Amino acid sequence: MEKIGLFEAIDQAMEYRKMLPVNRAQLRKKRLYELVAYARENSPLYKKLYSDLPAGFTISDLPHTNRDTFIHNYRDWSTDGDVTEYDIKDYLSTDYDRKRLFRKKYHVVSSSGTDNEPLINLYDENFCRIISVEHVLKGFPRLEYIWSFFLRRGRYAAIYTVNGPFFYNMFIKIRSEYLPLSKKRFLTLPAQASTEELTEALNKFKPTILSGFPSVLLRLAEAKESGTLHIRPICIVADGEFLEDESRAKLASVFNCEVTSTYSSAETGVIAYECREHHLHINDDRIILEPIDSLGRPVPSGEESEMILVTNLLSYPQPVIRYALEDRVILHDEECLCGDPSPWIEISGRSRDRLRLIDGTKKIIVPIVDMENVLKDETSISRYQIVIYAGSRLSLRLSAAEGYDRTTAFFKAEKIMRSYMKSIGIMSPMITLDKDEPLADPLTGKFRTIIVES
Repeated sequence: MEKIGLFEAIDQAMEYRKMLPVNRAQLRKKRLYELVAYARENSPLYKKLYSDLPAGFTISDLPHTNRDTFIHNYRDWSTDGDVTEYDIKDYLSTDYDRKRLFRKKYHVVSSSGTDNEPLINLYDENFCRIISVEHVLKGFPRLEYIWSFFLRRGRYAAIYTVNGPFFYNMFIKIRSEYLPLSKKRFLTLPAQASTEELTEALNKFKPTILSGFPSVLLRLAEAKESGTLHIRPICIVADGEFLEDESRAKLASVFNCEVTSTYSSAETGVIAYECREHHLHINDDRIILEPIDSLGRPVPSGEESEMILVTNLLSYPQPVIRYALEDRVILHDEECLCGDPSPWIEISGRSRDRLRLIDGTKKIIVPIVDMENVLKDETSISRYQIVIYAGSRLSLRLSAAEGYDRTTAFFKAEKIMRSYMKSIGIMSPMITLDKDEPLADPLTGKFRTIIVES
């Protein structure tokens, strides 16, 4: 794929907006054929998958892929023959924190690691530049917010999981690098920080746009109501978790601004952007979304799917073609009042993305990705599972790293967990060492980091 510059990326996005539906479909088909041809020629995995592909294929002729397809064939998946999972892991343990690109040309983006084995994705320069441009053009529900942001020399604050190359953390970093804006106008804060720490940093930064996990933003809404948080954003972008209507209304009321969201994954990038009618329009110039049932058959518009297949037309380093996500959606092709002709979706059920904990009479919502990664940097632990019981009681299943015993590993883990639980408002959690070491799911054979038994 030829290198695409900033202005060319803008031109492509603006031109697509003006196209008639038939021309849009033709362009998507052309981009799909180009991606499939490249994948078939350069990826050993896709060469095998597409060995019997007919010349005039349609997208339904292409086999499904999923996380296990890529995890178990990682080197063959890549179109860059020099890429191995061992080299990437070495990069993440050494050069990642030094802000160096992998192989001097790739951003490394990781899934959350729900199964204790995250899928690592590579984004090249074209991918990064185009998704950065599209976020500016599509990521705000109203055009006036874009102008207000630039005219007011706006500041963008994002609150996500920053202790790793996870999608939302990296998306902020990518946008700050590929858009002609001062890096001083971007602030990334850790979702694991206490409300007091977040409040202090935001009061000092004074963001024009505030984004983050809904569960974290709801904590900030309480600080705003109490009078300790003094920011006045023009728009809040609540993503990374399903945004419930009650949460949206609460944030909009407390901050007196519009609340919008996106729908994304590390493997596919941004799948859909929300308009002013709160409809998630598919990012269909770069994404093909197919709702399917449990047998892989297409689901008509207006009916709920069991899962979706997503194709990212930008994913040349590691092609993501008909990739299965276990999210249930309803596809709509009727006209939206916002004027965007792209189809829109309702998300009726997402993969696990948040936990609901209780401290006394107080209910606390926590991004599951945060708790999954609380112990990931503790060197005394080789593998762990956090089992959550009623009343927010935690039991830790631990495998000690070489040179440590389970008791020592538990004491270290307990201290970390107590600090984290206190930061989210649970002051006296009960944390015990489970008699078992981490166990695989008996049905799938996979290791889940978080197990809810309550």
